[in-house]
Amino acid sequence: PGRLLTTARRLAVLGTAGATLFGGRSRVAAALSGAALVAASAATRFAVFHAGIASARDPKYTVLPQRLRLRATSVQPGADGGGGADGGGAEG
Repeated sequence: PGRLLTTARRLAVLGTAGATLFGGRSRVAAALSGAALVAASAATRFAVFHAGIASARDPKYTVLPQRLRLRATSVQPGADGGGGADGGGAEG
């Protein structure tokens, strides 16, 4: 994901520079700048996608927040008459 994001940034800079400097004068330059910007967009999208997959593999970022949310919602004073934390099977 890091390489894709770096590539996306470089393509975005190249596309923007090309469109700014040569876009109004040449159709070829405008087309190349547009292609670079489209490629930058695609590279950013795939970088975010792959970063999401990598973070989902780490239980620290998936299981722990879920358990903390479950504990926060199940331990509400007075909600079930006994103080909460019934130990239901949702945490498994």
